[in-house]
Amino acid sequence: MRTKYLTHTVLLISMAALNPSAFAQTETADKPADKPVMEEKATVQPGSLTAVIADSATFSTLTKALKAAELDITLGAKGDFTVFAPTDEAFGKLPAETLAKLMLPENKEKLRMLLLYHVVAGRILAAELIDGDVKTVNGAKLKIDVESDKIEVDGAKLFSTDVTANNGVMHSIGKVLVPKSLDGFVGLDN
Repeated sequence: MRTKYLTHTVLLISMAALNPSAFAQTETADKPADKPVMEEKATVQPGSLTAVIADSATFSTLTKALKAAELDITLGAKGDFTVFAPTDEAFGKLPAETLAKLMLPENKEKLRMLLLYHVVAGRILAAELIDGDVKTVNGAKLKIDVESDKIEVDGAKLFSTDVTANNGVMHSIGKVLVPKSLDGFVGLDN
């Protein structure tokens, strides 16, 4: 009988050594069992700028670029942003090799710089835009030119304005805006 008890004890100790967490999560009357902590993965919120951009057939290239630069989650979360969103046609005006090169993992920071040049902190409706410079999220400045019949951002005319999302507003443009820091990168020029 003693051998049987000793064998059972050795077996329990061996099991505890192999899988200590199974034995560490025991529950007592005064202390509940430890529950495993699940890490919350950041996701794109419905109704966010990222969701609005992704839901439009006109912005499929921008959607891919936001994912490649890992900005989809940033623009898909809380916060207030204004996005001057280049259409697929605008991206089509870039040399083909330029876009392909920007989408490579080793150029992710350059792509982020380019995309963040299209983003301004805060929600700015078209009627609130005034002549002058506005600082972008990448730190560079965009030139805003407001006339009675049109609004231009760095020479690109806004043609679809005030598309609202729960975390900002989007204005469509027909040109990919290029910050001076990326001049000369595979055919990009300001």
